[in-house]
Amino acid sequence: MTRRGPNTQRGKAASSRNAIKHGLAANAPVVRQVESVEEWEWHLAQVIASKEPEGYLETQLCVRIAEVLWRQRRISPYEAEKISVALDQMPEDYAATARYGAKVSGRSIEDSMTLEKIEMQTGIRMIPEPETLNMIMRYESHLHRLLLQLLHELEAMQARRKGEQTPLARLDISGPPGS
Repeated sequence: MTRRGPNTQRGKAASSRNAIKHGLAANAPVVRQVESVEEWEWHLAQVIASKEPEGYLETQLCVRIAEVLWRQRRISPYEAEKISVALDQMPEDYAATARYGAKVSGRSIEDSMTLEKIEMQTGIRMIPEPETLNMIMRYESHLHRLLLQLLHELEAMQARRKGEQTPLARLDISGPPGS
């Protein structure tokens, strides 16, 4: 009887990914308006290649890791967009404040709009408002914890497959001190 299929560990690892070469676009976590399926497929292939999964379960953990990393990529652009919107609104907001200040103080609007005050307002808007910042931090922390859990599970699974000892429990301490 002739054996078919790969014989080496490397060949087996490569063939374990055969099932994910097609059909990924249907389930890709891609936001069509700003991301491309091709970028996602490249990203996924890179994650899978770097973790060298064997079998269905390890491959699915790699797919999940790729999804979490993909979602993490969106955080910085989202934060930058929030800051840009706040800066775009600054002239209107500051002009309204200057008009009110001029009315209350009796000074001209130009006297109320100093370069120092404009720079101060710009600086204030370089960090998102607290509600948005807290949401971003919670989301980023959630994804980070999820990524660590997935990586640890994959590493433990791969170690067990290789006959290595794995700890029964793993302690991850994440978060700011004192929380």
